Amino acid sequence: MKIKDKNLRKLGVCFFLMSGLASAQTQKKTDSLREKDIEDVVIVGYKTQKRSSLTAAVSIISDKKLKDASTSDVSTLLQGKAAGAQVTLGGGAPGSSATVKIRGTSTINGPSQALWVVDGVMMTGTPNLDPNQIESINILKDATSTALYGSRGANGIVQVFTKSGNSGKGTLSVSMNNSFNTFNNGRFKLMDGTQLYDYFTSLKNAPAIPKELRNNGYNWLEDGTQTGVVQNYTIDFRGGSQNSKTYISGNYYNETGTVKSYDFNRLSFRINHEQKVKPWLTLKPKVSLSYTTGKDRQGSLYQMYLNMPWDNPRDANGNLINPNNYNGTWYGRDNSNYLHDLQWNYGRSNQLDLIGNLDAEIKLTDYLKFVTTNNVTYKNYDDMSYVDPRSASGDSNKGELSESYVKDISKFFNQMLRFDKDFGVHNVNALAAYEYSDRFYKISRAGVYGVVPGTDIFDTGATTGRKPSGTKYDRAYNAFLFNAEYVYDKKYFVQGSLRSESSSAFGTSQRNGLFYSYSIGWNVQKEKFFHVKQIDEWKLRASRGLVGNTPSPNYGWQDLYALTQTYNGQIGATWNQLGNPNLTWESIYQNNIGTDIRAFNNRLTLNVDYFNNKTKDLLVLVTLPSLTGVDRQYLNVGDVKNEGWEFNLNYTILRSEAVSWDLGFNISTYKNRVLSTRNNSTQLLSNNQVAIAGNDVTSFYMRKWMGVNPDNGAGQWEVINADGSRSLTSNYNQASLQIVGAATPDYYGSFTTNLTIKNFYLNANLYFSQGGQIYNSYRELFDSDGAYPYYNQMVLKDGWNRWEKPGDIATHPVATFNNNSLTNRPSSRYLEDASYVKLRSLRIGYNFPEGLTEKIGVNSASIYIMGENLFTITRFSGIDPEVGPADSQTAYSGRAGAIYPIPKRFSLGFNFSF
Repeated sequence: MKIKDKNLRKLGVCFFLMSGLASAQTQKKTDSLREKDIEDVVIVGYKTQKRSSLTAAVSIISDKKLKDASTSDVSTLLQGKAAGAQVTLGGGAPGSSATVKIRGTSTINGPSQALWVVDGVMMTGTPNLDPNQIESINILKDATSTALYGSRGANGIVQVFTKSGNSGKGTLSVSMNNSFNTFNNGRFKLMDGTQLYDYFTSLKNAPAIPKELRNNGYNWLEDGTQTGVVQNYTIDFRGGSQNSKTYISGNYYNETGTVKSYDFNRLSFRINHEQKVKPWLTLKPKVSLSYTTGKDRQGSLYQMYLNMPWDNPRDANGNLINPNNYNGTWYGRDNSNYLHDLQWNYGRSNQLDLIGNLDAEIKLTDYLKFVTTNNVTYKNYDDMSYVDPRSASGDSNKGELSESYVKDISKFFNQMLRFDKDFGVHNVNALAAYEYSDRFYKISRAGVYGVVPGTDIFDTGATTGRKPSGTKYDRAYNAFLFNAEYVYDKKYFVQGSLRSESSSAFGTSQRNGLFYSYSIGWNVQKEKFFHVKQIDEWKLRASRGLVGNTPSPNYGWQDLYALTQTYNGQIGATWNQLGNPNLTWESIYQNNIGTDIRAFNNRLTLNVDYFNNKTKDLLVLVTLPSLTGVDRQYLNVGDVKNEGWEFNLNYTILRSEAVSWDLGFNISTYKNRVLSTRNNSTQLLSNNQVAIAGNDVTSFYMRKWMGVNPDNGAGQWEVINADGSRSLTSNYNQASLQIVGAATPDYYGSFTTNLTIKNFYLNANLYFSQGGQIYNSYRELFDSDGAYPYYNQMVLKDGWNRWEKPGDIATHPVATFNNNSLTNRPSSRYLEDASYVKLRSLRIGYNFPEGLTEKIGVNSASIYIMGENLFTITRFSGIDPEVGPADSQTAYSGRAGAIYPIPKRFSLGFNFSF
């Protein structure tokens, strides 16, 4: 985060900055952060330091760069904002969050998403924050910036700073945004009734169907989708006095989905306060509260795609049809009409998020401070699902009512001493701290059958119950951390960090870990021999360190038993997991070299980084022979290497009172490679992926599609013979499993531009990703060559054609009714190029002139229109190549399922302040 001296006090929400601020307030010449010397200050992890002495790889995103999207999710705002940060949107459903990966993938089964830190507190997952409350965001990418976070810093860190109050006259600001979302199906098109009739009748051995079906039929997708509406209103206050600063914010966000009948609603509140009780004591309490609700009566997107256009959901009298007892003909394979069930079935959810801090700073001397950070984060979530006995899905059990409850509580405490002092041209700054954090998580599920229609309470007539289930776990960490930096004449920099950490996720012999980093930096432009006037700043930096990756299992080191089996009417314990007392962290050795250049009177900014990381002791869930009595165990086996380049360029083309124009460009490229696996064997992963030494971590492992035999129209796959030669086969089961591609892109990045002409302004963000492959898994159903004749099919995209007669050179094999040739089974046939270019956002606005705002009694006012996801250029045949976790998955794998499309969004906004 970059700030000028006059803005320092606005960042009191975080004790890290305040340790520097208190120093800046002194008049002593020995103080290292005298107010007159402060130029640019950045906050990196636990430290506050001048940008000129920064030796870490950090991307700094100001609040101005976070205004080009209207969303409820803070992670979505990051796309294209920082080199090295790969942000994959999680779909277009209201409330969806994005996946943030920093510098690629350095693990196989371990966590791969970045750690979120909000106002100095490590969070679990993506925080449920109102984006309007955010002052700035830092992306921490190398060991120098992440080592002090120990076992949770391996995948990079998203460091969030919320807004704070200021001294002087208070300001009340109001922001109003209304948006409209349109359903965006990309290049994917389904057949209408006429196209499907022609396709069906062309199938070999297809039964006869009525000619009357050859019409457009019913459009399930059009009926089930709509233009969604978003309302986003924020009011906040910033003000204070000489000894007090306060920031108060309230937000209302409501979004209806582009799939009908889903409503997402959130109320958010925050207060950040800073009170100077004594000249040496400052208290900084913070409270954030969010209450989120969801109302779900939406139709099944899966069925909208697969249901046949020949099936109308209503009969001649307009009544909704239950296909299971319909006297007419229902063609669809699944006999499903979701509209019939949605007359009664629905779901609801509620979530309460509370984040509370009681922080303080004690100034012991002009150069020594004690900072205490104390946080409790509480999340309470519940949902319910009602299935009416009159619905088709409730017919077998006479209706069902199910509920689940989640309690998630985290605590974080950090007690820190900060030292910062000048000795002539020498500066020494250091910190030492003790830190403790823990998390308790519990989920309970229950349900009943045989419910009375219209009731949503368990004991109102239910006849039987579903077996209750649940999960409970806890985890704790404590750590001692130390950091020291030496600066000579603002020219040479040396820094080192240590973190000694213990975690309950490991056995007693492996519970402790030591993480470290060291770095050096050199401001070349300060040398006497350097006389290039065009270069304002040129810094070289390098770092190396060890960080950890904590495994997701909380009890992987212990023997686990399941109490789920009965014998002779008695509950019995079965061995569920073989413990491993030697289980330990995944260790990531990170190396980084980089340079930062500012030139042409600070018009040009260039940042270049090269990183080379190696992960050792990969955590793997190994399958054991069933003869042992237990079939799985967690082991540390295997190594992965990950390396790449990052470039970030910003240039001010025009800069005057009337006109300013900035261009920004960033690009990242990385490659990863499995160095070793258990006994160097082939390790099968989920989603048709594999870990094999020498290959990409995201390698697809399946049969290699070799096209269509022009003689008979049969599909062909490759066979790798025992002698290494290769041949073709039309027998799917005889084809060889092999690596056929990987999901890792070759490079990704963005172009941005900001143009201001007097009171008008324009902002645009163009995001791109090149290379890598995506497995379009739903083509197994939509492009099935007759294997699923009673599912709707996709229209073949331009350039595709189907074999019809001997000699045809075709992309698609002969289509046969109830095809059993397995041409629609997993193979490289459905692997597609994942490259795309997307206009992420375009915003045009107008700032009302000061003369007009004075007349209407406001300090400032502006109006804007904005479009998001306006177009995508891609060769992908599915809905959107920018997919997050598909279906019920929790991590992105390069697999495209029935994801909720990301909508096109058009917004009108108005901001003013008093």
